[in-house]
Amino acid sequence: MAMAKRFLLVTEEWAGSGHRMAAEALQEVLLESEGARSARVVGGLKTASPGLRVLSHFFYRNMLRYGQPVWQRIYEQEEMLGSALTKALGWWLSARLTNQLLQEEKPDVVIATHAYCLSALAEAKKRVSKPFQLVCVPTDFHINRFWVHPEIDAYMVAHEQIAQILIERYGIAPEKIHVYGIPVRPAFTTALHTDKAAWKKQLGLVPDQFTVLIGGGEGGYGGVEQVVRELLLEEQPLQIVVVTGKNTSLYRRLAGLLSTESTDHRFILKGFEPQMWQWIGATDVYITKPGGISCAESLALKTPLILFHPLPGQEKHNCSFLLEQQAAILAETPVKIKEIIRSWRQPEKRDAFVGCMDKLGRPEAAHRIAHALLQLTD
Repeated sequence: MAMAKRFLLVTEEWAGSGHRMAAEALQEVLLESEGARSARVVGGLKTASPGLRVLSHFFYRNMLRYGQPVWQRIYEQEEMLGSALTKALGWWLSARLTNQLLQEEKPDVVIATHAYCLSALAEAKKRVSKPFQLVCVPTDFHINRFWVHPEIDAYMVAHEQIAQILIERYGIAPEKIHVYGIPVRPAFTTALHTDKAAWKKQLGLVPDQFTVLIGGGEGGYGGVEQVVRELLLEEQPLQIVVVTGKNTSLYRRLAGLLSTESTDHRFILKGFEPQMWQWIGATDVYITKPGGISCAESLALKTPLILFHPLPGQEKHNCSFLLEQQAAILAETPVKIKEIIRSWRQPEKRDAFVGCMDKLGRPEAAHRIAHALLQLTD
């Protein structure tokens, strides 16, 4: 019997909550397994440099607010930026990570669900007294060079296309690459066994009414308010669930709007919702920006996606990928969303998407990745 392993999951929170959720999904499965002695989730920057974390978050938020085209350009300049940033930042951060985290934790396997500290971890791998295996788990349907490093022992990716890119563009050995999907929390796997009508009943929704879920990720981004205003104008009654995440001002604005409108629609307004699987499971369509985790969760439960306002960078790529796979539809405007919903009231129109989602959805990804992590030998 092999010794039980210590796992360390390194993630980042300032760039949206998806990366953290992927790490927590893996942690949950690992902790239920025989072969794991411990599985700890840490924020890489929080540990290595709280100041840099604050700066990164500030930069990221303001780029999203003021400079989306600029962010897109930076993203596309990844080759040049990648190597410069990665080397300097990686060298500096790796010393901090080695001293403050790795020497203390002595992990056997380190898993990164965000690329920011990967190069630092790769550098640290050469410095630490106790060797570890380094694994990356990208949480999108796309990959760029920030995720690639010769010190990485295994890549756990979302789709065969990403495996191809790693092999052809970056020369990664095929045996290092595993296509398991994006890890979603085990509750999503279990949620599959409950049908939509049962979920609706359980959540106090009207079972036979067409139900729309609107979410903007944890930050409540992505024009949620315009979408709600437009759906209020739809003649045929809808049941509309809006999840505003941690965006309290959006919650307040919507609460105000809904209290003044007289409407035939049924509205349910939720703030931060830890059990998203129930709501995604219950609804007939999910309107969201294409964060990797939101998409993976939706695919796992086969709830058709209408994508709206993708953020530059990864989300634009996720969007193109899902459109190409015919597993989602992109709405350029709130009016378009209303039209799609109108056509999707006919089940056969919607079912075409459900079929494609079925091919892409990998509800068991977390279990498969955890199993592979436990198999990794030194």
